[in-house]
Amino acid sequence: MSVRILAAFLVIVAGYVAWWSISSAEFLWLVAAGLALVAAVGLFMRKRWGQYLWYLIALTTAVLWVVTVVRVAISGWPYDDFASSVISLIPGLLLLTVCIFGSIAVTRQFRGGTNAL
Repeated sequence: MSVRILAAFLVIVAGYVAWWSISSAEFLWLVAAGLALVAAVGLFMRKRWGQYLWYLIALTTAVLWVVTVVRVAISGWPYDDFASSVISLIPGLLLLTVCIFGSIAVTRQFRGGTNAL
């Protein structure tokens, strides 16, 4: 059940990224939208390759978020107030939470080995 919710989340993400990339003329991001959509289809259909695409998306998302936070911290944190700085990290931490718990759910689903290749 949770993997299907994760797959639905990926469909929403794919739609948003596709809309954003077209409206911003950043067409390279259409690759990311397509990858998210293919991963969602793989997870919906319980294909093992969907598992690996999810891991790729989760790892890439986590690494890019950490790199971005480090770059912002090195260049000077955007807020002087500690509370504002912590609050600004909440969306990214929620995204990391989705990546971590999504990976756990996907691992549990595919652990049995009964899924098709």
